[in-house]
Amino acid sequence: MASDVNRTALITGASRGLGLALARELARRGWTLILDARGVDALEAARRELADPARVITIDGDVADPAHRLAVAQSVRLVGGLDAVINNASMLGPSPQPSLLDYPLDVLEQVYRVNVIAPLGMLQAVRNDLKPGATIINISSDAGVEPYPGWGGYGSSKAALEQLSAILAAENPSLHVYWVDPGDMRTQMHQEAFPGEDISDRPLPEESVPGLLALLEGTYPSGRYRARHIGEEAEKVKELRVALTVSDLDKAAAFYRDGLGLSTINEWELPEGRGLLLGAGRATLELLDQDMVAYVDQIEAGQRVSGPVRLVFEVADVAAAREALQQAGAAPLHEIVDTPWGDHNARVRSPEGMQITLFEAGAQEAERT
Repeated sequence: MASDVNRTALITGASRGLGLALARELARRGWTLILDARGVDALEAARRELADPARVITIDGDVADPAHRLAVAQSVRLVGGLDAVINNASMLGPSPQPSLLDYPLDVLEQVYRVNVIAPLGMLQAVRNDLKPGATIINISSDAGVEPYPGWGGYGSSKAALEQLSAILAAENPSLHVYWVDPGDMRTQMHQEAFPGEDISDRPLPEESVPGLLALLEGTYPSGRYRARHIGEEAEKVKELRVALTVSDLDKAAAFYRDGLGLSTINEWELPEGRGLLLGAGRATLELLDQDMVAYVDQIEAGQRVSGPVRLVFEVADVAAAREALQQAGAAPLHEIVDTPWGDHNARVRSPEGMQITLFEAGAQEAERT
């Protein structure tokens, strides 16, 4: 059964640095990844590293090449569309950076092709495969807003990318468009920008990843963000995990993994017992008082049925998800209903007795239960 639990991201420049650091975290969270980079060997090493547990597709090439962008778009269609595009690939230009009056114009043109034209070209190539409400992150720099002497080529290209992103957001209000400054990082590009200097005091790119995750998994308005700033503001809790004790692990796996379509993140078998960790998308903790529980129960089931814990899954097709779970052993508790907050809901009871609400989000997503 198809499920929007399995999200897909395209990351350019993903063989090292920030792109690879973000890919590692998304792979751990069960995302399907399409990764692009120019270095064939480094990209293949990234694929081997990330392919378990994630599904990873790699396409080597230059983002400035229209044929390469077309190849990426063809791979996107094979996986059924994109939840996110992270335009991370960038070109520094000469090292050390020359002043603008000495800047070779042919190189400046190439910097603009990679840093400005290519991100837009990539979005144009995959525009028909962006899922509703998809997230676009264009990696920028403080050099795009600060007039650093010697950074005229790279900095002006990032300034152009920022304005391009702002207009893109204004023209596409249904998308989440972010232009993000990741801050100084201990990367190869940063070392090339400061040849001969010791950059060991710069933060690793992994320190900018939490801010990107906050944008990918949150509901921030389109705009410019500093990755480490928003990462610090993000919730301290990194993950909500629901631990279920089951009498038959294989039967429970068939129900949740196979019936509901959750992806396997990890599994273990020890002399002391067995376990299975399944990816279930973005987690939230919903707290309801007794009156609200009674109200929701009345809407969904026509009577008070909830216990202290109920699992809730957002799905792409509530009817198909309900049918799949019934085939896997679920007992229906009510027919599909349209809620006052615009969702389509169904509730079932798992073979272990857990109440599960399935919902297909409507227009008033912010008010959903």
